[in-house]
Amino acid sequence: MRIRNICIVGGGSAGWMTAATLTKMLPDMNVTLIESKNIGTVGVGESTLTYINRFLQLLGLKDEDWMSYCNATYKTSIKFTDFADKGHSYHYPFGIRDMSDAGNIATWYYWKLLDPKIDNYSFAEYYHPVITMSDQNKMTLNEDGMVRAFDFHNATAYHMDATLFGQYLKEKIALPNGLNYITDDVIKVNQNEDGSVKSLSTKENGELEADLYVDCTGFKALLLSETLKVPFISFNDCLMNDKAIATRLPYINPDKEMECVTNCTAIESGWVWNIPLFNRIGTGYVYSSKFETPESAEKQFRHHLAGGNGNMVIGDKERVDNAEFKHIDIRHGVHETSWKHNVVGVGLASGFIEPLESTGLLLTHENIIFLLRTLTRKDGNVNKIDKDMLNYSVREWIGGMREFVSQHYALSSRHDTPYWKHVTEEISYDLGPLGISNDGAHAPVTTSADLTRRLNKTFEFSPEDMTGLLYIATGNGYSPLSLMNHMHLEPEMWDQMKEDQVRQKDQYKNFKEKLQVRLDQLPTHYEFLKENIYN
Repeated sequence: MRIRNICIVGGGSAGWMTAATLTKMLPDMNVTLIESKNIGTVGVGESTLTYINRFLQLLGLKDEDWMSYCNATYKTSIKFTDFADKGHSYHYPFGIRDMSDAGNIATWYYWKLLDPKIDNYSFAEYYHPVITMSDQNKMTLNEDGMVRAFDFHNATAYHMDATLFGQYLKEKIALPNGLNYITDDVIKVNQNEDGSVKSLSTKENGELEADLYVDCTGFKALLLSETLKVPFISFNDCLMNDKAIATRLPYINPDKEMECVTNCTAIESGWVWNIPLFNRIGTGYVYSSKFETPESAEKQFRHHLAGGNGNMVIGDKERVDNAEFKHIDIRHGVHETSWKHNVVGVGLASGFIEPLESTGLLLTHENIIFLLRTLTRKDGNVNKIDKDMLNYSVREWIGGMREFVSQHYALSSRHDTPYWKHVTEEISYDLGPLGISNDGAHAPVTTSADLTRRLNKTFEFSPEDMTGLLYIATGNGYSPLSLMNHMHLEPEMWDQMKEDQVRQKDQYKNFKEKLQVRLDQLPTHYEFLKENIYN
């Protein structure tokens, strides 16, 4: 098929991110977006990972261009509190590691082996000075390189108002680049004999025809699911959280509360996100309906926000009492194919995984990049194999994210509530491939196999092993080293290990002292934003 006319069905973050990309990068294409006035958006995708930087670079966007429009702030890490166990936390940091005083990747694990009382929190802190910076809520462009291994422009992600981000892309990129924008309702989808979409019948604009239709209609998946009947592969067997409650809270002390990390806190039957934007705090409770009713979940959530769980990030009853709470249904999974006939799904219409690792916008902009790559490969000529490659790429991404997110629950030591007992003791997480065939192709096994390999290859450490998985596993108390691996060591070798540990700890202590001198000079995240973005 030769594609020259593209129709995007649906606005929201997915629709406008797609429209901005296609109109800017494919100027010879005719791109139309049709959006209904009567359909709202989910509106909770407010946190990103560093992958979004290549999407922003693709559009030529600089921080000072868009952040103030979207009430955006910076993000250097994800902090997980009470996931490993109550009273414990760990970080998943962004950016490269600093190995200057770290010995090698195995060094911290040897520390832990020799001194089991070392808190797992220190693992990420040891290899990433940015964690110390984040804990003190400081921020810097780091143009002088004083915070080692911190590449500001590539090691930071963002918190943002996703609705405003879509609006910005609409006004600043999509429309100026020639998008045909239609506000109307699709009342019927007309199909050809082979099942492909022939046209869209609209309420006020008659029939719309295109070579390719991009489904950005959210969980509804009007084209991919309702029209083409593409089967949906549910992930509910391993990801139980099927409900969310979201609210927005005003700041009391933005200098303290506007953190440069996404806080995720585990509570009775799920977890709470805390996302500080410049004008407000976005927060929500993701939970399982098998263990809570909407009423009981909201009661738990309100209790947490008011400080009832020792939550000092929020902890103010008056603003919680005045807040409005929105209840949201979550559908985990992915369509068997994201591209079928002349329809391709982007965003929620393609698939979704709960937002524990900021997966919502991630999967959206990666979908778009896969689509852009396909359309530019042969000047809009798309064969069956091109569709297969896109479908494979989407399954690989979402399958890997499914396994990655599930490990936050699988590796936990919590058994204190029926929910946590269920996710740690009763769910099988040996996930394997997605099991979705495409001419014999399958998404590869990722996380479970990787974890097993890394925990059993005791001495085979490499920089490539420092992936997100290793931070999650170590944060939950898993180590590639154990006493069993070292029972054969002679006493003098143990003595040497202990001497090395003392030396490396002294080096690390000296570095931390020097780093602290630098951090004392830095502005808070809030002050940094006021100076550089909101001035």
